[in-house]
Amino acid sequence: MNKAFINGHRNRWRQLSSQARLYWQSLAPRERQLVLAMAAGVSGLLVWFVLIQPPLQKIDFWRLETPRLRTQAQTLDGLLQGLGGPGAGNLESALRSSLDAGGLAGHYQLQSLAGGWLLTFDDAPADGLVGWLLGNPPLFTLEVVEARLQRKGPAEPDGTTGKLSGTVRMDQALGAKEAS
Repeated sequence: MNKAFINGHRNRWRQLSSQARLYWQSLAPRERQLVLAMAAGVSGLLVWFVLIQPPLQKIDFWRLETPRLRTQAQTLDGLLQGLGGPGAGNLESALRSSLDAGGLAGHYQLQSLAGGWLLTFDDAPADGLVGWLLGNPPLFTLEVVEARLQRKGPAEPDGTTGKLSGTVRMDQALGAKEAS
């Protein structure tokens, strides 16, 4: 910045400051008290309207809004449980029908474990098995925890898919709610 510009503003500030000091000194002691009291009152109002009242209004708003949102969340949970995947009783049949629809009928054994399932595959078509593992367990709120699969037989030169054998363990996905 230019020194002349800064000096001009500095001189202007000094002039206004000296005028304010002269005006303040010309006031009677009682008038000074009134001016200070008014400044304190205006400052208090400013603090109230800018810093205190808006947060209090938000607290009141959310105090009224929270029960309504909780009610909506409970209603939504009820709807989602009703629409959710199969219940615990028919999960096995739903898994079996899903595996059969994936072209794996006759190539698997399904066993229930504590909190999950164990699938044992024998000469299952690789494309059907991998496709099912990639897409279907999340539909049943299951996640693949362990998969031990190996290719059976030699690689086919004609481009047909190979066969896989092994075990896959699936557990209930974290955060998934059990159906009542």
